[in-house]
Amino acid sequence: MAVHVLATFGTCCIAEVECAAYEPCLLLRLRPDGVAVDDGYESRSAPSRSRPHHTLPPPPDNRIRELDPNGTFSFVHISKAAGSSWIASLQGLPLEKVCPKRNNGAEFSVEYQTRTHCNGSDYHMVSLRSPRHHVWSLFTMCKYSDWGRNMTNGTAFPRSGTAETDDERDFEAFLDHFLPLGGEGTVDEYKCYHPANYQSRHLDARVKRAHGVRDLPHDEYRFEPNLNHSLSVYRDQDFVPVVELFHESSCLLYYRLGPRAPARALRYLDQRCRCPQPDIREGGEDVLEPVHITHHAFGHRQDLRSLPQSALDKVAILTRVDREVYLVALGEILAEVAWLESPAGLGRRVLCDEAIEKLEPELAYLDRSLANLYRDTTDKLMLGP
Repeated sequence: MAVHVLATFGTCCIAEVECAAYEPCLLLRLRPDGVAVDDGYESRSAPSRSRPHHTLPPPPDNRIRELDPNGTFSFVHISKAAGSSWIASLQGLPLEKVCPKRNNGAEFSVEYQTRTHCNGSDYHMVSLRSPRHHVWSLFTMCKYSDWGRNMTNGTAFPRSGTAETDDERDFEAFLDHFLPLGGEGTVDEYKCYHPANYQSRHLDARVKRAHGVRDLPHDEYRFEPNLNHSLSVYRDQDFVPVVELFHESSCLLYYRLGPRAPARALRYLDQRCRCPQPDIREGGEDVLEPVHITHHAFGHRQDLRSLPQSALDKVAILTRVDREVYLVALGEILAEVAWLESPAGLGRRVLCDEAIEKLEPELAYLDRSLANLYRDTTDKLMLGP
C-alpha cells in the first residue's frame, strides 16, 4: 500500500515522515501556493533527510544483470555529463552497436532517443553529474569552447576575461539571467544552454531536444520538471553512472558485459579495478585507459566549494529537481558498486578510500556523506572493510 508523503520538489521522505529506504510511496509535490499536487506516479522513496545514515537496499536486477556485448547500446548524451566520454569508451572497447554513432553528435531527450533515434536498442543508458558541477560546466562550455563562443556570438552572454575572478563574476551574471524561475522566468538561453534542471529535463521532456525550455509546454514543469516522471524514466535505464564515479562505473559496466566482453574491457577489470589502484604509466594497446574528452582549456577549477556563496545559492535554486534525481542516482550507483565488490561480483574493493576522500568535501553540499553511504551499503551486503 502506498504511503502518502508530502515532498517539496521531490524529497520523498522528509523529517516529518519516517520511511524505510525505498519503501513504495506516492510523491506529492508542494506548489508555491501551498497546495500539494499528486502527479500520479508511484516511486520508491529516497532516504529520509532526517537520518544521519542512509542504508540502501541491494540494486535492482536491471542494474546488475549481465549485458550481451553483441546487443545494441543506446547512450543518451546529456551535455556536460560525460556523455561524449562514455560513448567514446563503448566504441573504443569496441562494442560494435552503439547509438548514437558519434560521441559529439546531436543530443536528444531520453524519450526521443529511446522511441525514435535509437529505437529498438537492447540496452538504455544515461550519465548524470553533481548538479553544482554540472551547471558550472554548462557555463564554461558556453564561455570557452569553440562551439559555445560561436553559439553565443551576438548575445549578451557574460564574457569579461579568463581569470578566476572573471569567471566568478561572469558565472553569477549567467545565473542571474535565468532567475527567478516560474512565470517570470526567461526562456532565453544565449543560444547555448538553459541550466534550470537541465538533467532532469532530459529525463522528463517529451520533446526531441532539451537544451532549452522554449519547446516545452507552458506549465508548472517548464523550469522544474516532474520529479516522479523523471525518476520513472531514470529507473527504466539499464545503466546510470555518475560522472564523479566514472572509473568505478566503468568497472561495473565492463564486469556486466560478462566473459564475452571485449578483451580490452577484461584487461581493464583485471589491471585497474582494484584498490589501491595500480600505477600503470604506459597505456598502449594492452591497457584500456579511462576516456576523458575535454572541449576547452580555460574555466577548469580544482574545486567549486570555494565559489562565492551567493553563486552557489543560485545554483541550488536552479537545480532543485536535478539534486533529488542525482541523490537517488548516487545512492544507487554506490549500491551497484558495492554489489560489484561483493562475493557475487569481483570480490575485491573497487571504490578506493582515496577516491572517497577526494569527493567527500565537494559533494558535502548535498547533505550526504559519501563515506557513510558507501559504508552503510557495504554493511547491508555483509561485506568486510
